[in-house]
Amino acid sequence: LPVYEGNTKRALIDLFNIEGNPGATSAETAIVIRGDAWKVRRIGEGMSNGKIIVEGRVGAYLGLKMKGGTITVKGDAESWLGAKMKGGTIEVFGNAGDCVGGAFRGEGPGRGMSGGTIIIHGNVGAEAGRGMGGGTIVVDGNAAFLPGVDMVGGAVGIKGDCQGKAGARMRGGRVVIGGFLPSVLPSFYVDEVRESIKVGPEKMAGPFYVFVGDVLADVKCRGRLFVSVARNQHLKRYEELLTTPTL
Repeated sequence: LPVYEGNTKRALIDLFNIEGNPGATSAETAIVIRGDAWKVRRIGEGMSNGKIIVEGRVGAYLGLKMKGGTITVKGDAESWLGAKMKGGTIEVFGNAGDCVGGAFRGEGPGRGMSGGTIIIHGNVGAEAGRGMGGGTIVVDGNAAFLPGVDMVGGAVGIKGDCQGKAGARMRGGRVVIGGFLPSVLPSFYVDEVRESIKVGPEKMAGPFYVFVGDVLADVKCRGRLFVSVARNQHLKRYEELLTTPTL
């Protein structure tokens, strides 16, 4: 199996100690990586089945363009985790960096992940779900700025707090903030209050303010931003806009 050390093509066995035998098929094969792989990039790129388990930290572009199978990380993951993935499941028992499931710089809306599921049991960096067109991202912890930026489909669920600018330039899909959000962008309009919302396999309990937008990206406002009512008392003023005026 060829790999690159910098710009030099090497054999995998030249850089790693390899033990065990593969399964009869790739679907029956499990690869376990032990140790600190923080500087190792593009693990699981384009994989379509099988299983990868990383027992430690892992570098950028894990699961890039992944089509199927499962990747489990028992540690932290660098940026661009699951970038442009189409299927499969990635689960991280730690924190993840920026642009989880995202499109690359310079790519337009909808060029990020289009399918599959990413579960982060810690915190996540900025721009989670950048440009995503489908699939699900669930974060048990907090998120930095701009979750769901440029997204056109799929769902991003943040159970903790968000630093701000959730759903900026979104044209579709849904972003759910279960914790504190400093403010809602002025290009979103409050639409209703909903008791709960489903994000992939998980049901997040509310109630939630439901905002539609981003009108600056699409005047049809097909994106949905859900923000916890209980954790955001400073947004209570929006409730006045939900009442029907009496004549």
